[in-house]
Amino acid sequence: MIRAARSEGSIHPVAVLSGNRNFPGRIHPDMDLGFLMSPPLVIAFALAGNAEVDLSQEPIQVNDQGRAIHLSDLWPTREEVAALLAAAADPTDYRREFALASRNPSWHALEAPESPRFPWSPTSTALRRPPFASAAEGSQLGRYAAYPLLIVGDDITTDHISPASAIPSDSLVADFLVERGDERTDLNVFASRRGNWEVMLRAAFHSTSLVNLLRPGMPVAHTLHVPSGAVMPIWDVAARYRDDGDPVVLVAGERYGTGSSRDWAAKGQRLLGIRAVLAVSFERIHRSNLIGMGILPIRLPQGVTPQTLQLVAGDRIEVDALPQALSPRCAVPVRILRASGAIEPLAAVAAVETQLEVELLRAGGVIPSILNKTIAEEASA
Repeated sequence: MIRAARSEGSIHPVAVLSGNRNFPGRIHPDMDLGFLMSPPLVIAFALAGNAEVDLSQEPIQVNDQGRAIHLSDLWPTREEVAALLAAAADPTDYRREFALASRNPSWHALEAPESPRFPWSPTSTALRRPPFASAAEGSQLGRYAAYPLLIVGDDITTDHISPASAIPSDSLVADFLVERGDERTDLNVFASRRGNWEVMLRAAFHSTSLVNLLRPGMPVAHTLHVPSGAVMPIWDVAARYRDDGDPVVLVAGERYGTGSSRDWAAKGQRLLGIRAVLAVSFERIHRSNLIGMGILPIRLPQGVTPQTLQLVAGDRIEVDALPQALSPRCAVPVRILRASGAIEPLAAVAAVETQLEVELLRAGGVIPSILNKTIAEEASA
């Protein structure tokens, strides 16, 4: 973590890293800027301590003798790098270390179930059977009038939707884990809990940089339950809608789901009961992942955005997507049912590219499709 001095004189912390995860909140929940660069440049900027330094012209540091140290003074030549690699890399190292690890008694002492099916533990905070791993999960297609669970803008990344960063010790997610026996000081990161659907459900949209346009200014991972007017955690609102039989959708701007191809970004939305995502545009892989979880991606008409829709509390979105009517890139009749009683039609389009994707949506997603096919094959054998 280093600083970057803004033009108005304020100091803003940023990260420099040689990986590929520089989304807001990924390096640290409270950090929204990260810059990707080569490993030597990471070291150079760390020494400089300021991300706004132009290292091609300015010195990294000035030493105690007053000498300016430039990047060219530290940057190794190709010959130096090759010589160090030749001296340090020995193929036998890998074989030796793998053999040592394989003989580790701690590894062999691990208990492994021998039953034909995995014995799910209801008390585990690491590994729980998710509800969507079932043949009974049906299609979410149909004709329905839904409340928007969230309304978000452009460039919502998979890190916004399903974070992988550290679990904040003062969060409701932390409270959930502590109540089940985990130590508040040793909760690890969200990514380490991907085997526990109850944690990942509560982690969905847990991002300090995410703005919910349904009612700006709400706490992190909260949304509005429209019928009651209550602001509650997103998973609580989703559960309340589900218990009341009210469908929910999500409205987004451009490039929804950009970033790393994280399947939990789609799984979390399915657990929340989101039946469709209406967006200006989708990131390619996330669009496919949504379909894999049985969620219909819908492209809004040209010129229509979450902002121009001007949705207010009480407005609902009617989606007409019957299974038999769905086909690749077909029109999807959508109507905005205003709380005032006005009705506004939208000429939306299904962001579905192939007949296989149509069949997956009709089946409720990849897992129900595979399970039902397997059951049918065994029944006919």
